[in-house]
Amino acid sequence: MLVLASLAGCAGLEHQQTFQQSSPTKYPATTNVMVFEYRNVDIHNIYELLFSDFLIIGKSGFTGSYEDPRASIEFAKSIGTDVFVATSQFKGTRTSFVPMSTPTSDTSYISGYNGGTPFYGTTNSYGTTTTMIPVNYDRYEQNGLYLKNVNHVPPLWEKKSSDYKETSSSPMSGIWYNENYDLKMYKSGAHMVAFFSSAPKGKEKGQMDDIKMLFNPETGAGIYMMADRTPQPAQIKINKFGNLQVDIASQNESYSFARR
Repeated sequence: MLVLASLAGCAGLEHQQTFQQSSPTKYPATTNVMVFEYRNVDIHNIYELLFSDFLIIGKSGFTGSYEDPRASIEFAKSIGTDVFVATSQFKGTRTSFVPMSTPTSDTSYISGYNGGTPFYGTTNSYGTTTTMIPVNYDRYEQNGLYLKNVNHVPPLWEKKSSDYKETSSSPMSGIWYNENYDLKMYKSGAHMVAFFSSAPKGKEKGQMDDIKMLFNPETGAGIYMMADRTPQPAQIKINKFGNLQVDIASQNESYSFARR
């Protein structure tokens, strides 16, 4: 364990070591970076769906042991990043062998005569022995995008109901609720949008009029804001019980709302 800890401490951050600049110019350092991490999704699809208003400053990518993207926050700040998006996909488990040295000692007994007088004694020898210890570790394909809000566009997770005008009626329009808050849903252009219409309770970080979901009513494909305001790709539909059902495949989670 000490050997492994030592090796881990010496290793650099792969997101930083594999960074490649994409933008034509560099940017001044920032003081705050928002980090969004997604599992088992393609990072380019996530970018097109959620972050296409942001300029890609640079990219990183590697396959190896899992690396927490938050460890690269200071590096992301140093290159002018506003949003750091990272993805990880499990690629299997591998076994490696790490040498472990342990001390050894050996005691020998001696006896004889010295001038006709018998004597007895011991002699000690010391050394080490090396054993190869098998270590299993999980491998992940990890990618990162370093993004800059060059046009100062309000990001999706900060949008309010005032940003979306109701354009037509829909059978899905109205008030939907769960035990922690109410949502007002209506159609805006080609999408259904829903916003908090009551102050959320529990772990929800949103406020009144903050967007909670946006989706295409024909395909069900959309975006859902998690409790921490992280946008996640979602499939949204009315299920056979008449409830609004939200399925988050990347998180293996589902949520539902009843009509008020």
